[in-house]
Amino acid sequence: MKGIVYFMFLCMCCACRYGDTAVEEALMLAGKNRGELEAVLEYYREDSLKTKAAEFLIGNMPGHYSFADTVSVNRYYDAVDAVLDSLSGRPMEEVKGTLERLPFRMDGIDYGKVEDVETVTADYLIRHIDTAFVRWKHGAWARHLDFDEFCEYLLPYKMEEFQYLDGWRDYLWEDYRGELDGLKYSDLYWNSALQASLIANNSLKRRLHPHFIESAIVPVYRLRTRMRLPCGVCDDYSNITVSVMRSLGIPVACDFTPHWPVRASGHTWNVVKGNNGNNLTFGGADTNPDQPHNFDEKKAKIFRHTYAANPDLKRLHEEAEYVPEVFQLPFMKDVTREYMDCKDVEVACHVGTGYAYLAVFDKETWAPVDFARIEDGKAVFQDVGLNIVYLPIIFNSKGEQEAIGHPFLLEYDGHKKEFIADTLTTEKLVLRRKYPAFPYVLPYAGRLVGAEIQASDSPGFETADTLFRITDGSALGHEIWIADTVRAYRCWRYIQPWHGTHCNIAEVAFYERGSHEEIRGSIIGTDGSWGNNPDRTKEKAFDGDLLTYFDTPMHSGGWVGMDFGKPVSLEKVLCTPRGDGNTIEVGDRYELFYWSKGHWVSLGEQVATTVSLVYEDVPVGTLYWLRNRTKGKDERIFTYEEGRQVWW
Repeated sequence: MKGIVYFMFLCMCCACRYGDTAVEEALMLAGKNRGELEAVLEYYREDSLKTKAAEFLIGNMPGHYSFADTVSVNRYYDAVDAVLDSLSGRPMEEVKGTLERLPFRMDGIDYGKVEDVETVTADYLIRHIDTAFVRWKHGAWARHLDFDEFCEYLLPYKMEEFQYLDGWRDYLWEDYRGELDGLKYSDLYWNSALQASLIANNSLKRRLHPHFIESAIVPVYRLRTRMRLPCGVCDDYSNITVSVMRSLGIPVACDFTPHWPVRASGHTWNVVKGNNGNNLTFGGADTNPDQPHNFDEKKAKIFRHTYAANPDLKRLHEEAEYVPEVFQLPFMKDVTREYMDCKDVEVACHVGTGYAYLAVFDKETWAPVDFARIEDGKAVFQDVGLNIVYLPIIFNSKGEQEAIGHPFLLEYDGHKKEFIADTLTTEKLVLRRKYPAFPYVLPYAGRLVGAEIQASDSPGFETADTLFRITDGSALGHEIWIADTVRAYRCWRYIQPWHGTHCNIAEVAFYERGSHEEIRGSIIGTDGSWGNNPDRTKEKAFDGDLLTYFDTPMHSGGWVGMDFGKPVSLEKVLCTPRGDGNTIEVGDRYELFYWSKGHWVSLGEQVATTVSLVYEDVPVGTLYWLRNRTKGKDERIFTYEEGRQVWW
């Protein structure tokens, strides 16, 4: 009995030794490495603030990972450096391709992981804590932070999982500090975190020459090497930016939206903690903090990457049978309300207990962007973005998602407008695209405005009759009907007289009256192309590919057409503007779906015979999804309102 009492006494002493349950739990998980972490706490025993900082790092260390075999992983990083040295000055695509093939020529790379609590040394942690305090207390750009903000924006010894634990603070400081020396001559800007971040970000752009493209390069987590890579995605450049700026003492973090609500994938960017307490957004090595960064784009949820674990996410991991990938790491916090108006959403959940998720539509499935615990037959999602369509779902133990309610539009006033298929009431749908026209498409589609359909009996069009003038600049295919009173002509053309249009046109097709079939003759028109690009000549207007286009060498007056060798009477002309290939393409096979009772229901397939599709007897009041079964991957859900597609 005395032995049991003594053992319990020892346990109680250990539990309160450091006055922080999280710290003691981390020390217990550290195993053989416990002595290293305890050495850090002992080192700062006489400094209460640095002790708190050490406790913050150690207490939140469980769940952070590094590679177990750093020797073999560093062999790969060294090989990447060798490739970059040997191909210095070569085209980006060549370097990218070589790096993508590199791992297949190497053996024995071990990517096994180990928790940081088992490997981080006392010397490493002490060096990082001391340096972070110097940047905070004696630097120029973080003195406005309180202790909690310091822990979030400057203190962490790593930016992401698997980051190589070297002296990144020291060598990045040496590499970049000179860029900021000029600020000391400005009484107004010397202590401005914003101005420091502007200079540092411009330096990153100049040094990194970023190419924002996806690649199959095996990830590189050693910063010295990673910063030399020829390309990357927003995650890569955002993490590099945090590392560089924190090494300089500029308080910067990474924010992200897990999935855009109107297109595929998500996005990551940076924020700098300004001296006025506001977070200013920018794109690492891209847009600066004095420029809007995706300011007005819809976002369903926004999170900030943190070093500290989110208690709600830790609870999710402890209680849920399955956790979707986006929430696999608990190191993030919800900052949606910092960015926009949002509302709480309550969803009825008649599935017992567990967790529910709000999902937005991806290209082929629904992607979770928020989670909530199911209690008393409902789940309450907090701070949800407005004017967005969501589907409430759950995941079973196999990771399969199931709808637990109707999809709904969260309107600006917080009202949920549910989409419920009414199979007793139907209407006709005329569909002209499978994906919304984003801003990058519209300037090119607008180049159709002012274009004319002309006919002549001469291939040189010395005299010509104008039969139609296009006034609609929508990113849609145009079906132009020719009056049956128009006589037959030998030559027909599309001409664009407006300045700056370059006669951009993706496809032109002529249809014969009577046979209703497309007819072809000899291609005629303006010779050459802008920049002498062989892929932009007049032949591209008749190659059956919406992703190629005609681009004349002249700003205005370019034209393209056909000489049929004899007079022909046309019924119609199809014109599709330069764009993204998501308008309806003649000859492609499409399938329309509507949402009903938790799944998509097919309304059948059609082969497009013109620039639009017509579906009869379609249930009203629900969501629709048009798929191109021939090619392409960009597809989006929509409703049908007042005769047009409305995208969500």
